[in-house]
Amino acid sequence: IIVIIPYFGTLPKMFKFWYQSAVNNPTIDYLFFTDCSIEETSNIKVVKVTFEELKAQIQSKFDFKIELPSPYKFCDYRPAYGDIFKDYLEGYDFWGFGDIDLVYGNIRHFLTEDVLNNYDIISGWGHLTLYRNNDFCNRFYRKKVEGYKYFKDVYTNPKNQVFDEYLHAGMSDRWEKMYPDRIWNSKLFDDIKVPRLAMNFISVFHPEYSENLIFEYSESKLYRIYRDCNGEICREQTLYAHFQQRKFLKISTSNLEHYLIVPNRIIDYQNVTIDKLKMWT
Repeated sequence: IIVIIPYFGTLPKMFKFWYQSAVNNPTIDYLFFTDCSIEETSNIKVVKVTFEELKAQIQSKFDFKIELPSPYKFCDYRPAYGDIFKDYLEGYDFWGFGDIDLVYGNIRHFLTEDVLNNYDIISGWGHLTLYRNNDFCNRFYRKKVEGYKYFKDVYTNPKNQVFDEYLHAGMSDRWEKMYPDRIWNSKLFDDIKVPRLAMNFISVFHPEYSENLIFEYSESKLYRIYRDCNGEICREQTLYAHFQQRKFLKISTSNLEHYLIVPNRIIDYQNVTIDKLKMWT
């Protein structure tokens, strides 16, 4: 598995937590195309390039003039990464894309051999999606299907079209409609509502996990901790937690291996009690 991430500009404050959680998944590779200083490891690869240089490389893959006005527009090109970056994919069973405003748990605990053997598309959400590395999947984005966005229309429009995930007639919707048995949309992660909708952590797809919700990172695993309907503390593994638009998160720990994430801070680990959950949230 290789996850492809073009990123330009300033890395987010919480990047070091993303980075360590990626390093702690050593059987999955990450490939950055970036102008940032990111240290390479055995599973984190870095191609130093400017935004304009990468834009020119992508333009060379298409016989029409593309629109790529800013790095945010890369989201629309994600379903084409298997085609655009095919020279980097030899030997990989899956390639993928994802965000860096998140913390991974133990990815292989959830993406088992059974899942990888039986599905071609894993997830379909922008925070982390995998495509099987074959010609059918890598060029599926080029197909014209009535009722769904067409790649030429998307790539000639400067505005983001949310072509990479669900709910906008994009690629994941198309896969789910045409090949529902080949896409694994399990939602075994926590996508946290943006702060303007909820300052406390609300897991968008899992309101049942959202009462006094916080997260603990420990021994290369990520745990959601919350109160259940009986008022008891629950602690269980999650694939990852995605913290979009939380640039205000204050970092109050230097420990990248064991810590808590509460709605406004990343803090040193401490024993979790009902009273502390209520205070933090």
